Amino acid sequence: MRTTTLMASAALAFTGSAASAASIVNGSFEIGPAPGVFTTLGTGNTSITGWTVTAGTIDYIGSYWTAQDGLRSLDLAGNSPGAISQTFATVIGQTYTISYWVGRNPDGGLDPRTGFIDVGGAQTQFIYSGSGDRTNMRWEREIFNFTATGASTTLTFSADPQTAGQFYGPALDNVSIGVPEPTVWALLILGFGVVGGALRRNAARQPQLRFT
Repeated sequence: MRTTTLMASAALAFTGSAASAASIVNGSFEIGPAPGVFTTLGTGNTSITGWTVTAGTIDYIGSYWTAQDGLRSLDLAGNSPGAISQTFATVIGQTYTISYWVGRNPDGGLDPRTGFIDVGGAQTQFIYSGSGDRTNMRWEREIFNFTATGASTTLTFSADPQTAGQFYGPALDNVSIGVPEPTVWALLILGFGVVGGALRRNAARQPQLRFT
């Protein structure tokens, strides 16, 4: 019974954390009209499911270069430096971690390539200094932490006009979000320790068989 109670408590802890979890829709940009080699999308466009182009233009990349995840990705500068956004539900005071992968349009532009991530506050710059090509983009993973201040949060990625130029932006793919859970893991470790101790004590109480 003690083991069952502790495991039930752990399950409740995970259930509670799941309630505060947010989710990104179409984080790898796989759902949307077929972009072919690539398609340029302008401000206000919502054809990539879950996302809205909120400034300038972006290129919706199909076969032009190799995606980090799936078959599609973005160049955050189409015919001009652009931006793309998504709004999702959050819990006030909850800390979230956004994971995303960046590269650069390998055809031109300044190095390192820079862009911005924004969750409704000041823009935070990310920097990509890799040197991939269309068949091997050498994607790099970035991590961004924030604490929600509202029941919804708008996430925006944008090209930096200082390095993107007219056509050569930072590349973006595989955006996801999670909730850090050190408290839950601590409880689980403590719980399993108590379970182990209880099992050892119960075993010690059992009659010991003696062989003669």
